[in-house]
Amino acid sequence: MIQSISHHDLEIAYANAVNTIQSQMNFQDAVAELEQVARAGHGKAAMFLAELYYQGFRVERDSLKAQYWQNMATMQA
Repeated sequence: MIQSISHHDLEIAYANAVNTIQSQMNFQDAVAELEQVARAGHGKAAMFLAELYYQGFRVERDSLKAQYWQNMATMQA
């Protein structure tokens, strides 16, 4: 489970997921990975998810999910 991974490893998982999303590869798996990383306490991942859902970039636009992830990012700051 990602919960027990170090901050360094969370950074690596975050960077890999972001790169996958930006290169239009398997973005559904990348978004799921970002969600796991964000739930494990990575604020940048939560903020990135908030922006994805707010803009509808590679995911269906969803203001409730955007707000949820923005709140998570704020709590993790």
